[in-house]
Amino acid sequence: MTPTLVNTIAVLIGSTLGLLLHKHISDRFRAILFQAIGLATIAIGLKDALRTQEIPMLALSMILGGLLGEWINIEERLKSLGGSLKTMMRQEGDSGFIDSFVFASILFCAGAMTIVGCFRAGVEGDGDLLYTKSLLDGHAAIFLAGTMGAGVLASSFTILMFQGGLTVLFMTLGGLPDYIITEAAAVGGLLIVAISINMMELGRVRVGNLLPGMFLVGFLVWLKHLYF
Repeated sequence: MTPTLVNTIAVLIGSTLGLLLHKHISDRFRAILFQAIGLATIAIGLKDALRTQEIPMLALSMILGGLLGEWINIEERLKSLGGSLKTMMRQEGDSGFIDSFVFASILFCAGAMTIVGCFRAGVEGDGDLLYTKSLLDGHAAIFLAGTMGAGVLASSFTILMFQGGLTVLFMTLGGLPDYIITEAAAVGGLLIVAISINMMELGRVRVGNLLPGMFLVGFLVWLKHLYF
């Protein structure tokens, strides 16, 4: 769990530094920063998504995961969590808190480095990739919090819970085939693209409700390799 704790602390520190800059950035500059970060995030997501070797399984997992997520209503649960954190942090005047919380949570948790890093930490006891992710996330948090506000800082809670839980899950399951990790990371990449679409106001994707696809794709490709 140490690598996850380091990652959480890195985002807390980076977000705090970003918040010191937030009130000094005008709306005009904040708008161009939104666009720049959105475009960079799309590139990151596409890089992960294009690693897939199982496009039909990826598509099916997104469809089934979306239906399951819609039934559970994960998006609203994430927003409810964001609302609770907003109240705890006394950020009632921050109208964009919940959106920035959801954006940063998915960005920091859905990428390939999270999945592969948690796998290595949980199964092999190797936290190097998560330590590298901590450095990258800490720097990203400075710019994100400077642009989007305190919701980015609150996403450190999601990192602690999700990344820590995923590490424990891999510790319990033991080794998994590389193709499962690859496809789960590819779905994560698509989710990052989707959250970027929301950020840039190109559309409105209920990204939270698509999260189950990250787990379903592993099961689907495992079934395919087992029976076909």
